[in-house]
Amino acid sequence: MKRMTLILILGAVVIGLGVVIVLLIPSTTSTTVEIHFDTPIDKVWEVYTDFECQTNWRHDVASVEMDPNQKSWTETLSHPSPMAIRFLVLEKTAPKRLVLQTSADGIFEGKYIAEFKSTQSGTTATFTEETTSLGFIPKIMSRLFVNQQKLIETYADEAKAEINRRNSTPNQDTSCD
Repeated sequence: MKRMTLILILGAVVIGLGVVIVLLIPSTTSTTVEIHFDTPIDKVWEVYTDFECQTNWRHDVASVEMDPNQKSWTETLSHPSPMAIRFLVLEKTAPKRLVLQTSADGIFEGKYIAEFKSTQSGTTATFTEETTSLGFIPKIMSRLFVNQQKLIETYADEAKAEINRRNSTPNQDTSCD
């Protein structure tokens, strides 16, 4: 009997600590990364705002479904697991600033801000991703498995490869397949 009581007390303490930890983890995170591109600002802008063609060069995007208004779309990710993310253009000031509202049902909502500046050697971009986890399970999962800085850097590396591909075939049509 004493052993069962001790096990129950220890279980309650572990659960209680878990709840306290989850409550102390902030729901909203913000990550800012600055990345340099060795190409003119208009070429960087062209790739970053060609939403519909991202399936051609982003490894984790299985499909993009544009809304008729061309200001919102849904991306279905293939990696690490299928998830639909909705995007809405809040601001698009060519070729300097792009602000998107992001959301995935019951998982997160947030904002993506991309600011581009011309430099002597190309373009410097500052990317800020703000996300708010919706619920305690998404909050825990995002802390354990999502590295926002790595996601931004991977996206930029894939964008650089696409910019180079487009620059190497300047007279070819760059529309989606």
